[in-house]
Parts: sequence; C-alpha cells; structure tokens
Amino acid sequence: FHKPGGVLVYGIPEFRLPKEIVFSEVNFLERLGVRLECNTVVGKSITLDELFEEEGYDAVFLGVGAGLPRFLNVPGENLIGIYSANEYLTRSNLMRAYRFPEYDTPLVLGKDVVVFGAGNVAINIRALGGRAIPFGAIGMDESGDRLCKELKSRGVPPGTLVQEQGRTTPRKLRIVAHQHQLLRLDFEKPAPISPQTSAAIGRSFARRASKLSALVISDYRKGSVETELCSQVLAIARQRRIPVFVDPKPEHPEICHHATAVTPNLHEAELMAGLPMRDRASLEAGGRRLLAELDCAWLLSTRGAEGMTLFEKGGAIHDIQSEVRPVYDVTGAGDTVLAVLALAFGSGAEMAEAARLANIAAGRVVLKFGTAEINPQELASAITDAYGQ
Repeated sequence: FHKPGGVLVYGIPEFRLPKEIVFSEVNFLERLGVRLECNTVVGKSITLDELFEEEGYDAVFLGVGAGLPRFLNVPGENLIGIYSANEYLTRSNLMRAYRFPEYDTPLVLGKDVVVFGAGNVAINIRALGGRAIPFGAIGMDESGDRLCKELKSRGVPPGTLVQEQGRTTPRKLRIVAHQHQLLRLDFEKPAPISPQTSAAIGRSFARRASKLSALVISDYRKGSVETELCSQVLAIARQRRIPVFVDPKPEHPEICHHATAVTPNLHEAELMAGLPMRDRASLEAGGRRLLAELDCAWLLSTRGAEGMTLFEKGGAIHDIQSEVRPVYDVTGAGDTVLAVLALAFGSGAEMAEAARLANIAAGRVVLKFGTAEINPQELASAITDAYGQ
C-alpha cells in the first residue's frame, strides 16, 4: 500500500470514514512499538520462511484484505470508463477524486441524472399532469445546481428550494453494467437544517398553502424534515383542510400524527408498531395499533410482491394484490406510490381507489430501469390491462 491503512484508506469514502481517523489509529499502533512495512508483498518481496527463519518472527498473521477483483469476461468490461469496484474506489479515494477539482483524477462519470427522494415524488406528480411545488433545503454546490436544472427540465420549478451555505446536497452514484447495478456510492453529509432555513421554508409554504390540493412529506433522514418545521406546516395544512401524506422513517413517528395517510413499507411498519407483521393476524394487529398510535385516517403498508394493505380508521382493511410479473428495478417505486396516492385523492378519488391506482402504477414503474416515473398514457394502459375495458 502507498500508506498504512489498506482498504480503510482507499475503500471507504471520506465522508463515511475520514482518513484522519485511520491515520490517528496507525500512529497509535506505531507508538506502541508496531513496525509497519509498506510496499511489501508477502510471497513475492519476502517469503513466509524468511519471516520466520531470517526475521525471527514467532507468528505471522495474514490479513489478505479485499483481494483482486474477479471479472466476468463479458463484452465491454475493458472499455474506457469501465472500472472494477476496487479500481473505482482506489481512484476515488486513494487518488483523491473526492477532492476534485483540487485533484484531477482520471475518473469518467456518467452524464445521466436522476432525482431521488422527495424530488422524485414531485417529478412523478408532474409527469401525471399535476403541479408540484417542492419545499426543502439544498446546498450551494454542484449537486444542488444539477438538481435544480433536472427539476426544471422535468417541469418542476425549483425556486422554492432554499439554498443553505455549507450544506451538502446528497448525491448517489450508481455503477451499472448491462443495466444491472453493481455498486452504489452515496455522497452526503446529513445534518439538521439551520433555524433560518427552517423559517424560510415555513414562510414559503405558508404563502403557497392556499394553492395546494395535497401535502406530501417524504422523510429521507437528510435533515430537512425536522419536528418543529413539520409541526408548523401540518398546523397550516389542518387549518386549510389540506390532506397530508407522509412517507415516514421509524425514527420520526411524530411527524405522522394526525396525517391523512401514512405509507410505510412493511419493515418500517414493523419497527414503528414494535411487532412483526408477517402473518395475517400480526399484520392486522400491527396495522391497527399503528393507525391508533399515529391517529391518522389511513395507513397504507406497501408489502412488495404481496401488494399493499390499506387500514381505515373506521376499522375496514383493504388488501390490494400486486400483479405477478418479473421485477426489473424497484428503485423509486415507493415514490410513485406516494405520488399517485396523493394526486388521485387530491383530485377527488376515494382512498381505496387511490391506493389501487398507486399499486397499478408501481407495478408498471418496476419494469423500468432506475428511478423512473409513469405518464398518463402508461397509467391508462396499465389500468386497462388490470381491469379490461
């Protein structure tokens, strides 16, 4: 290795494990008397016999690390711009691509941009003919600029997003070969938004609340969805009778209280209810408990291949089965569910009807690669396939 630390240095991104921590631990070992030999390959530079007989070691521990990548011998794997995971991480970390443009590392990045999180919900709503107004915080960085450009190109005006000095706009990089994801790198530094940013978002929402038919809150634990801001926004929504849809994280159940509908997946629902929900009896018990604790009107639990289950505050339970089909990519399917559910209910559909539409839309989106949306023509075709003429 160029420096002590091995895979901890070149294999783990800086934002997850700062290299200063690794080097501090290495220095501690050296102060204990450990002698580190770099750029030495055991078995080539020196043999095990030499370590025992000539160097005088009593024992040798071999930490082989990640090893060399195993290639699949598929066409194109040696083309320019195609990297093994080892090479990509080495270039990105050891060669300091994470400090670009200070270091000009030869690393080719794709130009295609997709929007995830609440932005993907907004894009899904716009693709179906709705008008989406995004509220949230982004950084004053390249990723924030690219996000705004992508939203604008999809018909979602980004002017309501608040730029915060020092904030990192999350970026996800998918390493793909033949439309199969091999690796995903997340570049992010989740942090609570500042009081000034929170106040700015609250004022922006208050000015536009009268134009809204529904409010969607997507919690991705990046720092924008904080309790005080949500309390302020939810109070305005209740006052104006705006239906509220929440895609929650189990760590923040308080933002779900008194919502119109909460849409956890099965795993999230189990964590929030505090019990497994894998058979019919436990599913009903957990759903009713969660519905009561959150005091929401509906709870829609998405259950993957098993479809969805909609719990009503009045006690009714609706099972919505998914069509059996080969799943291509589930990325963003939950965003489609949330978007279609809110758009349909906000347009006058009954919640059970909106949930069935959301289930049909999600079934069509998973046939696409990557984060995708569905347009009115595709949804109409999917409805025809599901129910006939």
